[in-house]
Amino acid sequence: MPSGPRKDCSDWLIGELQLNLQLFDDSTTSLLQSQKKTFDACCALLREHAEVVKNQPRSSRSTRRRARELLMDVFKSLGPEAFLLCASGPSITKLGENASHIRFSTIRNWWDSALRPQGLALVAKELCKDCGIGSLVQLPQKRRVSEGHGANEHGSSKRNMTLIRSHSLSDEMHQEVPELSSNDPTLLATQEQLVLGKASLQGIPKVFNEYMCNAIRRVSVGNDSKAAITMVFPRWVGPVDCLMSLDICTRDVEQLTMALFGVKVEWIEQVLHVVLENGMVLTTETSEVTLKGVEDEAIDKVFGSEIHQAITECGVRRRESTEGKHVTECVSMILTRNGAIISLSLGLEGALQIEKKLYT
Repeated sequence: MPSGPRKDCSDWLIGELQLNLQLFDDSTTSLLQSQKKTFDACCALLREHAEVVKNQPRSSRSTRRRARELLMDVFKSLGPEAFLLCASGPSITKLGENASHIRFSTIRNWWDSALRPQGLALVAKELCKDCGIGSLVQLPQKRRVSEGHGANEHGSSKRNMTLIRSHSLSDEMHQEVPELSSNDPTLLATQEQLVLGKASLQGIPKVFNEYMCNAIRRVSVGNDSKAAITMVFPRWVGPVDCLMSLDICTRDVEQLTMALFGVKVEWIEQVLHVVLENGMVLTTETSEVTLKGVEDEAIDKVFGSEIHQAITECGVRRRESTEGKHVTECVSMILTRNGAIISLSLGLEGALQIEKKLYT
C-alpha cells in the first residue's frame, strides 16, 4: 500500500529555536533557570549508560534514542550555538517524537541566515566546553550509510547508490564512508539523509547561467570561497529524490521573485510587501515568507535546461502533470530579511549529474 505524505517537523523545530534565540542578546552570560534545567537533562541524555537505557520502557528508549541522535547531529553539523538552542528549549520527548521528520537542509538554511547575538556564542562555548559535549558526540571510527529503512527493492537500490559516497555517488554499494569531520564543508551523513554543501565556484558555471552564478551567495571555507548550494539526498524512498537549496544574495531577491513568481517584493522597515500581478499588496511582519508555484518556462529561463529537466523527472512534478497543473511547487522561495533560499525538488538521475558538476 502506498505510504501517505511524509510528515515534516522542520518548521516546528525552527519555531522552537527562534523562541529560544529571543532569550539571548549581546549581554547574556548565563541560561535562565528553565533553560538550564532542560539543558542539563539533554546533557544527561548524551551521557546515558547503555544499562540505564535497557531498563527503560521500549517506547521511552526509542524516543530518547532519536532525541539523542538529533542533538548529536545538530552539534556536529550546526555547532555549539545551535546545539544550545536545541538542548535548552524543546523537551526531550518532543525532540524524540519529531526527530525523524526534520530536514536538516531546512534547519541549516534557517540557521545560516539567523542573527546570533554575542551572548549566545559565549554561553554556548562555555557550557559545551564545561560539559564536554564535543567528546560526547564524537563520530565512530567509520560510519556505514548504505543501510535502508524499509525501502522497496527497486527504490532502495537507487537510493543506496546515492547514499554510500562522499564525492562520487556511483561507488560500490557497500563501500564504507570514512570518518566524517564536523568541519567538513561538503558532506554530512546522517541516518536520514546525505547532505552535500558548499559547491565549488568552478562547478557552478557548468550548471547555472552567469546571472544565477552571481546571485548565489559566497561563503568562506578556510582560505577558499565556495557557493552556498546544498544538495540533500533523503534515505527514504519518496516523491522527492533530491532537494537542492540555493542561498540567494539580498540584491538579487527582487529580480528573481519577479522572474519566477511574477511578484514584486520589498522590505519596508520590518514589514515585507508582496505586490501581486493585479496590483494587490500583501504585507507581513513575519521573519520568513514562502512563495511557491512556478511555470516551466520560468524555470528553464532562470535555472537552465538541466535543472528544468531534473525537476521534470521529480515524482512530485510528474504527479502535478497528471493532475493538469501548469505550475509546480517543486520550486519554492523562502524570503528573509537577509536574502532568500530557493529550494528545488529534483529527480534522482538528473540530480546525480548535477552533483558531479558541482562537487567534483
